[in-house]
Amino acid sequence: MKKRRFLMVFVMIACVVSVVGGHFFYNNKLEKNAYAAKREIGITEKRTASKKVSSEETPLLKENLFANAPEGIAELYKEKEKMGNPLKFHLVGSTNTSSDQGTWAQLFTTEMTNTYKEKVNLHTTSTGDMTSLELQDDSIYEEIQTRKSDVIIIEPPLLNDNDGISMRDTLFVLSNMIEGIKTSNPEAIILIQSSNPISKPAKYADQVLELENFAKEESITYLNIWSSWPSVDSEEIKDYYDSTTLQPNEKGHKLWADFMIKAFQ
Repeated sequence: MKKRRFLMVFVMIACVVSVVGGHFFYNNKLEKNAYAAKREIGITEKRTASKKVSSEETPLLKENLFANAPEGIAELYKEKEKMGNPLKFHLVGSTNTSSDQGTWAQLFTTEMTNTYKEKVNLHTTSTGDMTSLELQDDSIYEEIQTRKSDVIIIEPPLLNDNDGISMRDTLFVLSNMIEGIKTSNPEAIILIQSSNPISKPAKYADQVLELENFAKEESITYLNIWSSWPSVDSEEIKDYYDSTTLQPNEKGHKLWADFMIKAFQ
């Protein structure tokens, strides 16, 4: 009898323990599931927020492309991008403007390509040490006028013309070149810049001023590279060009390139 009663008590205690244990186990499982669900929701919300930020930042980045560039270039870039075509640049100039290693044109081309990848295309045409009058009789003159590009940056050979060629002749040849470009490529954006500054220029400084005034009269954007160089009256400017050739040295080309890169970002 006692044995039977003991067995019943043991069974009742086992049932109570089982019920209580099951309750705690169930609650604990619910809490774990709830925590896991909350954690997953949190991760999902973070991912969603991250995607939202990215989608909002990308258009902003695109809006800033060519933000500092001369008028019309940012809009033209967007049009070209929509059509899947690169924005084509044509860099034209004297020995200063060549594709040789270390020149401003080469440094500028490398930086633009790194920034815009396949969305830009840059070509350089150097007229070497030719004067304006020699240039107009050379086959390269026609090539410059007929090449299909979107943005043409021209550096007339002012330093080459400095001794023996009048500014009237320089501007005459430049005007004909621009007219030829506009005839073959009416939508092209044309920009003008001078050659590099030198120490204490006299006639040359007047030529540069005439070139800037010509650009204003023709409603052509003038890129004032001299503004980024040391004063022509300072000794410091001699550190940026070769005193024999009057062409920029490594520091000068770097300074020139930095100005152009900043102008087209």
